[in-house]
Amino acid sequence: MLNIAVVVPSWHYWKDPTKLQPLWELYYATFLSEHGSDISVDIIDLRDGQKGEQVNLPEKDIYLYWINKSADAPEVYGIVKDTKQKYPNSKHIAGGNHVDRLTEECISIFDASIVGSGEELLLQVLADHRANCLQSIYRSNRIFHFASYSFPQRDFLPDSKIVHDKHFTQYGTIPGTSVYFSRGCVFHCSFCVYNNPNRFELRRPDQITAEIRYLKQRYGVQGINLRDEVCIPVNRKEAVAMFEAIAAENIVWRGQTIPMGSEEIIKLARQSGCLELAIGVESVESDKVLRLSNKPSTSIDANRRFMELLKKHGIKIKVCIIFGLPGETNQVVEKTIKFIEEVRPDFMAVSGLDVVPGSVFQKNAKSLGIKSIEPDLSKHAHLMYRFGDDEEVGLPFEYEKMTPWGPSLTREEIANNIKQIQQYLRDHGMVY
Repeated sequence: MLNIAVVVPSWHYWKDPTKLQPLWELYYATFLSEHGSDISVDIIDLRDGQKGEQVNLPEKDIYLYWINKSADAPEVYGIVKDTKQKYPNSKHIAGGNHVDRLTEECISIFDASIVGSGEELLLQVLADHRANCLQSIYRSNRIFHFASYSFPQRDFLPDSKIVHDKHFTQYGTIPGTSVYFSRGCVFHCSFCVYNNPNRFELRRPDQITAEIRYLKQRYGVQGINLRDEVCIPVNRKEAVAMFEAIAAENIVWRGQTIPMGSEEIIKLARQSGCLELAIGVESVESDKVLRLSNKPSTSIDANRRFMELLKKHGIKIKVCIIFGLPGETNQVVEKTIKFIEEVRPDFMAVSGLDVVPGSVFQKNAKSLGIKSIEPDLSKHAHLMYRFGDDEEVGLPFEYEKMTPWGPSLTREEIANNIKQIQQYLRDHGMVY
């Protein structure tokens, strides 16, 4: 029997790390458990422990880490080092966005690193492990489509970590959980690294139906938090099929998307049970900031019109913006508050810019006037003061005083701007 543990790190940058479900760990645990009668798979969830404390894992043959955020990497590296000392015959495998972007670094840490979609590569890893010929890196040019594999079973974790009412606190007591109905993204926002694969891989309508019914029957779920990078499919045919499948199951949902979409599709989304959309607007200061960030919508006026469309069809709006983007000026707080008071979104989420390893901003740092980037990856997160003044994991960089786009703000000035706007949002009941 091959004993495998899929390890979830502490997610130290979240104030409430158990609010979301570790969907990729659940997904790959499900995949592994379905591909071999001689495989035993567990999930080791470290989100309950004290942040930063030494971790003692039970002995397994293989430990798998799916690292999407580089902020988790230092913790995972430490776990690998400590566990190797305790169990020298164990093997440590890793994949995810962090491994895709910092492959050479990961090769020096893990026994095997998976670059790209991991399903079939994981099977090759297991075969090579059994044959004692494990390779340091696995990659493939083949497309392993998301719809080719099962949705994640959730029974690797206690029910309390799968379903709760935190996803829909602003709407009352609704038992909810999170899901992915697609993976990947075709857009190339300069601050983002989650467009890998650089395409939209959507699940089929029958798969969406099956997953929702499983969640309703097994967990009593009445609402889903759709965590796709873009939850409104850009292809009309796919969007119609997806929303028809959701609508037939009589649930409510919320998700995140870009400010683009026809009125027909927005109307279908609302009819399917959509209560709220988080819109990746990123800046309301100037179109220049949007262009420098390579946003798919580079017009604040166009973003306003999209939000008016959502309001028309009764979908609540959560505006997501980032402070610290190239092109930002000392007028950002004033202009942001003016935008809020004019547009009146229901909710708002403000993040600090993280020059993420592997992002366009990181690769072109000097040409953007970025003087330095914090080498400690644990500081590479985006949350600052959203849920309290003690929350400060973000802005791990500093601009030159003068940049190609004009005078910059210091890190302290950006952080103070975030603190001001976060307090304004808390005072007006616009955060959750």
